[in-house]
Amino acid sequence: MDSEELLKHKEKIARQRRTFALAKAIIRRGRNAGIPEQFIRIKQEEFEQLLCTSYHKDTTEFANLVYKSPEVLFQRPYIVIDGGDAYSRKKAGYAILFRMIACDSHGLSERCGELASKFQSLSFKDEENRNQLVKRIKKEPVLLLHEFRIKSFSLHLTDSGLFFDQLLSFRDDYRKPTIITFATPLSNGVINTESAIKDDRCGAYLAMISHADVKKSDKVFRIRLK
Repeated sequence: MDSEELLKHKEKIARQRRTFALAKAIIRRGRNAGIPEQFIRIKQEEFEQLLCTSYHKDTTEFANLVYKSPEVLFQRPYIVIDGGDAYSRKKAGYAILFRMIACDSHGLSERCGELASKFQSLSFKDEENRNQLVKRIKKEPVLLLHEFRIKSFSLHLTDSGLFFDQLLSFRDDYRKPTIITFATPLSNGVINTESAIKDDRCGAYLAMISHADVKKSDKVFRIRLK
């Protein structure tokens, strides 16, 4: 092997090492974000199979957009995932979170119902209180909120809604994307006949996001599952 070939070989090895180190770092960030091992590195074909063909029309093109041009996911403050079942929403949510983490970012996943309960609670013991909790998670570069459902919020106890407004208002202001999976399918089109929220028990922001398709909001990137 002459000197030129040796140099090329060394450069190839160095590139492979950098690629391997980068892949390890991304996977580590995924795990730190709370993504279970089985949902790390979901393939494009798996994601495409989850998509609703009547909503997205060309699901291959949409999956290509998400996987080949993931920067589009950072262009709107909210990414809404609805339709499907609990498992497919979980899979799609983690797939989107991992794609965004792979764009040199960090993230966190939380269950919406658990957050609602913590925001409602006045008993903390040795745990962080709700002000500390919202202060911590509102600054996450990417946040995934699993399984929003209106039943997690009380019409008479509005603390949870106020804290969600505080959380989502900050993230909107500072362009920190929030992924939200909705347990009930949202309206599709111009008629609000499904589960768009009609009161403020969960706060103004979650109610606004639930009307995204009806109002053609430019703040929401929507992913509808079959």
